[in-house]
Amino acid sequence: MSRMLAATMIVAVAIVAVAGASRASGRSLQEATPAAADCVATSETENEAIVARWYDEALNGHDASVLDDILAAEVDHEAGAFPEEPGPRFIIEALLVGFPDVIYTTDDYISSENDVVVRWSATGTHTGEFQGHPPTGKTATWTGINIFTLDCGRIAAIITELDAMSRAQQLGLLPAADAAATPTPSG
Repeated sequence: MSRMLAATMIVAVAIVAVAGASRASGRSLQEATPAAADCVATSETENEAIVARWYDEALNGHDASVLDDILAAEVDHEAGAFPEEPGPRFIIEALLVGFPDVIYTTDDYISSENDVVVRWSATGTHTGEFQGHPPTGKTATWTGINIFTLDCGRIAAIITELDAMSRAQQLGLLPAADAAATPTPSG
């Protein structure tokens, strides 16, 4: 076995050992790993509080400046409703222009170490341009799930899945689904 492969295996075993020991002791990987001076280890409860600011202050408070406090310098954001990945700040600002009265309701928080999953619903009136569509004046309600990954007390990654089709149908941008046209499987 080459020295490089042996060294790689030793490092991998050490990482697994630290992860296993930290989980066995009830400590997160973040707590078990020596932190850089500027890295703040956070608990699941603290991570949920950081994510709650996304909804309470940035979205419901219509204050995108809070993102400066809760986002990492680089955020990996997968937002299914946008063909490009413009980043979370652009998406929130575009949403607040298109739906200035939008209100998010968080239905569930599920946390595990550095991940926080939130099931939510939103209601807003389309009174501004959004994703290239002029305002319709119609109110829509849509649902979704966000998966946040936090690192050093900041949101480092977000995956967003939402019912953009239903929102577009409610706004009259897409035809409504015809229930009669969708056959129901028979048993």
